[in-house]
Amino acid sequence: MMPSPEPKGTAQQRERARFARDVGDEAGLAWAHEPRRRRNKLTIGSAIALGAFLVLGGLPLLLADGDGQLVRVDCARPGVAAGPSRIDPGGDFAWQAAGPETGPYVVTLDAAEVTGPAQGPVTTAGRVLAGPTALTGCRTKQTVVDGPTAEGTHEIALFRRTGSGWERVAVAVVDVS
Repeated sequence: MMPSPEPKGTAQQRERARFARDVGDEAGLAWAHEPRRRRNKLTIGSAIALGAFLVLGGLPLLLADGDGQLVRVDCARPGVAAGPSRIDPGGDFAWQAAGPETGPYVVTLDAAEVTGPAQGPVTTAGRVLAGPTALTGCRTKQTVVDGPTAEGTHEIALFRRTGSGWERVAVAVVDVS
């Protein structure tokens, strides 16, 4: 025959009472009949630390006014940006250009000058990444392209068509190493 099941914790209470009696612990013996208090897993200190971590971690995200793009819309000044700033040889990088809608524009890699008509095709000593194109909404879409295979500093240049030819109006730099 099996012993009758006891409520959970009664064996532990008896064990605590026996131990307190054996060692002469009168205070322990006085409290031995009380059930053991459960420890709180989330203390006030850990709640404060968690709250501080959430606030300090989320604060930069809340204060950032970016839209996840490389360049902000700027209809007054032309600009170009590339990211990441350092890539492996042949690795991908993203570029984006912004500026007044009046154009057209050409984006190049490692080109000091651009020649050709406004409607294209254009020729350059470097590589043409885009163009001739207009900046609809004062900004291009963010575009990912293959990076250069040669190590060193490479320039992504934005050229705008003027009356006399193509003028270099903005430059971004990508380091390949």
